[in-house]
Amino acid sequence: MTFFQTQAITEKYENAIDKIIAYNNFKQTSKLAIILFSVNLILLFIDYLNNLNGLWIIINGYKFLFYAHVALGSLTLFSIFISYWIIANTANDITLVHKSYVILVVFLMLSLAAVISGWIDQRIHGQITVYVVGCLILAVMYNFKPKVTALLYGLSWLVFIISLSISQKNPILLQAHYVNTSLVVLCSYFLSTALYKYRRQDLLHAYYLEDLVKERTQELQIANDLLTQEILDRKLAEIEMARLDRLNLIGEMAASISHEVRNPMTTVKGFLQLLMNKQEQKDKEFFVLMVEELDRANSILSEFLSISRTKLTLLECHNINDIVTSTLPLVQADVSNNDQLLKIELNIVPNLPLNIQEIRQLLLNLVRNGLEAMSSGGQLSIRTFSTNSDVVLAVSDEGRGIEPYVLEKLGTPFFTTKEQGTGLGLAVCYGIVSRHNGKINVESSPQGSTFYVSFKLSS
Repeated sequence: MTFFQTQAITEKYENAIDKIIAYNNFKQTSKLAIILFSVNLILLFIDYLNNLNGLWIIINGYKFLFYAHVALGSLTLFSIFISYWIIANTANDITLVHKSYVILVVFLMLSLAAVISGWIDQRIHGQITVYVVGCLILAVMYNFKPKVTALLYGLSWLVFIISLSISQKNPILLQAHYVNTSLVVLCSYFLSTALYKYRRQDLLHAYYLEDLVKERTQELQIANDLLTQEILDRKLAEIEMARLDRLNLIGEMAASISHEVRNPMTTVKGFLQLLMNKQEQKDKEFFVLMVEELDRANSILSEFLSISRTKLTLLECHNINDIVTSTLPLVQADVSNNDQLLKIELNIVPNLPLNIQEIRQLLLNLVRNGLEAMSSGGQLSIRTFSTNSDVVLAVSDEGRGIEPYVLEKLGTPFFTTKEQGTGLGLAVCYGIVSRHNGKINVESSPQGSTFYVSFKLSS
C-alpha cells in the first residue's frame, strides 16, 4: 500500500480510474437488477401463498410486504430497461448520466430495504435482516467514493430510523435496533471505503505496470533498432571490404602483369601488321581480326590499371562544371551517333580537389552506360548541384531500369549484363569515386535510372 502512496497520481490516471470504477458499477447495477427481479418473482409467489393461507388478514404486515415486493419488481424492471437504453460498452462511454442512474437506483433499493426492515418487518417479526443484507450488498458489490457512500448510507439510515420510529412501539427493541443498525451502517461504510481504496490501488498498479512495460518496450525497441542498424552497418562494411579486397587484388595483378603482358603483345601486334602488308587480300581480314583482339586485350589491361588501388591519384582544385563542359564534345558525339537526346543542367557548385582525367573517364563511362540502356529517341540528362555537405554529379537515362539483383552487384569487377562487356566499366567508376573520397548512389525504376556521384565538401 505504501508503494502506491509514493506515486504521483496524475489527472490522466485519476480520470481513467474513475471511468473504470463507474463502468463496473453500471454493469453491477444491471446484473443486480436482473437477479433481484428473478428473486422478486419468487417472493411474489410466496406472498400469494400467504394470502391464500389468510396471513394477510391475521397480520396486515404481509399485505404491505406484498406492496413492497411490487415496488421492488417495478424498480428492478425499470432499472433493466434503463440499462439497455443508456448503453455503455466501454469505460470511455461512461457519462454523468450513467453515474447518476447508478447512484439513484442504489439509493432507491437501499431505501426500500430500510422501509421493509424499519416499518413492514416490525409488524411481522421485528427483524432488520433485509436492511442489513442491503447494506452489505452495497459495500461488496459497489465502489463509490467515500462521500457518495456516506451520503447513501446516511440517507437510507434516516429512512430506516423514521420508519422504525413510526412502527416500533417497544422502547427496548427500538433502542436495540437503533444501536444495531448504526453499527451495521458504520461497518458497511468502512468496508465499502476499504474495498474502494483497494480497487483504486489495483487499477493504479495496473496503469503503472502498463506504463512501465511501455517504457521498457520502447527502450528495448530503441536498443533493437540500434543493434539492427549496427548489424546492417557491419554487413555493409563487410560487403564494402570484400569489394575493396577484390579491387585491391585486381589492382595488384594489374600493376604486376600489365607491363610484362603489354610488351609481348606490342611485339606480336607489330609483326602481325608487317605480315598483314605482305599477305594477299583474302588473308588480310584474319590479320585485321587478330590485331583488333590484341587492341581489345590492351584496353582490358588499361581498365585493370584504372581500378588499381595502388595507383597514385594527383588531385588539384577544379570545378566539376568545367570538366563536364570540356567533355561535352565527346558526350555529344556519342549521343548523336545513337540518335538520342542530351539535356545539361549545370548549377553553381564550389571547387573540389579532383583529377581531371579520372573525372572525365568517370563521366564518359556513366554516359555510355546510360546511352546503352536506352533505345533511339531517349534522353540522357547530366546535372550538377550542391547540398550542405556534398557536390553531386547526376547522370540519368530513360531506360528500362536496373533489376534489384543487379543493383546489389553494381561495381563488382567482371559482373556485367552485356554480351560484349568486361564488367570493369562501373568498377572503374567506383574506384575513381573511392579515390576521391566520394560515393555513388543509384535510383532505378521502370522509367529510368539515375547515378548520383557525391563528393564531400572540404570542412
